[in-house]
Amino acid sequence: MNIIPNIIPPQWHYTQDGKRDLRIDYLRGFVMLILVVVHFDFFSVFNFIAWERIGVIAGAEGFVILSGFVVGMLYGGKIEEDGWRSIAQKLWKRAIKLYRANLGVILAVALLSTLPFWSAWKLMTFTDFATSTVYQLYPQPGLPFPQALIQLLRLQFGPHQFQIMGLYVILLFATPALLWMLHKRLVIVVLAASWGMYVYNIYSPSMPTGAQFEYGFPILTWQVLYLHGLAAGYYNKSLAKLMDSGFRIPILILSGILFWGFMFFTLNNPNPEMPAFARFSVISPKVFGELYNKYFLKNTLGVLRLVNYVAVLVYGSYILTICWKPLHKAFGWFFLPIGQASLYVFIMHIFVLYIVSNIPIFWQKNFIINSLGHTASLLTLWLLVRYKVLFDYVPH
Repeated sequence: MNIIPNIIPPQWHYTQDGKRDLRIDYLRGFVMLILVVVHFDFFSVFNFIAWERIGVIAGAEGFVILSGFVVGMLYGGKIEEDGWRSIAQKLWKRAIKLYRANLGVILAVALLSTLPFWSAWKLMTFTDFATSTVYQLYPQPGLPFPQALIQLLRLQFGPHQFQIMGLYVILLFATPALLWMLHKRLVIVVLAASWGMYVYNIYSPSMPTGAQFEYGFPILTWQVLYLHGLAAGYYNKSLAKLMDSGFRIPILILSGILFWGFMFFTLNNPNPEMPAFARFSVISPKVFGELYNKYFLKNTLGVLRLVNYVAVLVYGSYILTICWKPLHKAFGWFFLPIGQASLYVFIMHIFVLYIVSNIPIFWQKNFIINSLGHTASLLTLWLLVRYKVLFDYVPH
């Protein structure tokens, strides 16, 4: 029974025709839009969505949790029929392929930096806009080759826009063991260990891999998203039954309250880059900053940031389910192919960013031109997917 049956006509609802759940692809496509817009760091109409406007969330969290969900859903159900060893080999093969792709992107950017009259500065540095500090992300010239090779293999340098791929690769290597534990009904152990690592890293921050991605996405913290996504994907049929039970309405009401509450909070963000008409001032900048730093930080995944993302996924999935037909008609042409090839899009957006970063007109703070720049970049990625450019070589 719908919560709002008299408002949303049944013919708008989602109906699954094949094995693939297009709602997940749609969500992944939306997440990729946010990731791309944020990495092309100039302000445009898209930033009214991408800059933590629908909640204190970013695309990175969605990339990790939905990746875990898809892996759990696709591979978890095949353990009985194919055997754990076969599933493990497929996942390790996939992880190795993505690791090679990671190295390839890092080296490609280094090679692009040698081209005359073109700059890879946007990809080879990270600017902390709060302090105006610029960090070099690649080794300085003159580093001995053996040392540079070791750093490369350990993913200790590379574009910050691509760092999260390293996190995903390492988590994917660990996935067969995690799936085995879920298969043995040790889900409580998996989730308890996940929260244990999360809490431990709050009080004793560490970087066990030594990889560069740990500065932005510490693995002992960010694994909590992937492991919960993996478990949710593995038990997706049980979760679907839960949503068809008597718990459905309380869950949706709670997620809706949280969704709108967190949106109200984040719209009070005093970010001066956001026009005054697009932000509230009910919460003072001082109070907002204190709450944000304590409960919503991205790198350390503040606990309310986690709650916010769960609320967005549950409530957003519900809205997508009951309003599927109009949303699919309006934006499905873009979000579905982008979501279905999200890894490919994530890899290729680095090279689109390289090109755009060398077009000065997009970095002169012109809102209309910037909006055109974001639109052109997103459509370029869509066309690359549409015509499967380099699909035989780039993971997708």
